[in-house]
Amino acid sequence: MSIDMIKGLYCLNYPDQTLIYFQVKREFGSFDEYLWGYVNHKPISTQYKSCQKIPVKTSKSETISKDMVKRGFRFVGPTVIHSFMQAGGLSNDHLITCPRHLQCIALASQLPRTVAPPSQKKLICK
Repeated sequence: MSIDMIKGLYCLNYPDQTLIYFQVKREFGSFDEYLWGYVNHKPISTQYKSCQKIPVKTSKSETISKDMVKRGFRFVGPTVIHSFMQAGGLSNDHLITCPRHLQCIALASQLPRTVAPPSQKKLICK
């Protein structure tokens, strides 16, 4: 699922935020460009060995959240943004023991820097 698809669902539920979305799009060229700019157009690859070590938010998600709130977006706390980063492929938080971890790293290295990678499924820890 692309970030623009998620954006469409988000804007349908909160029409007043659609204007903010279009302001960001006008300023950065696309909403993808805005978000991927925070990670230098390259997914963040982590090295977690245990599910208990995976944070619910990061300093990067806090930075994005603060900027989005400053722009007028709502319901974009750091935990929500971190989850979005995982779902959108901006952050590879698969455990290093997960086969998807290396697959996501390989995929990220093959993609042009200005194109968002396909969404990555997050390993659910039990």
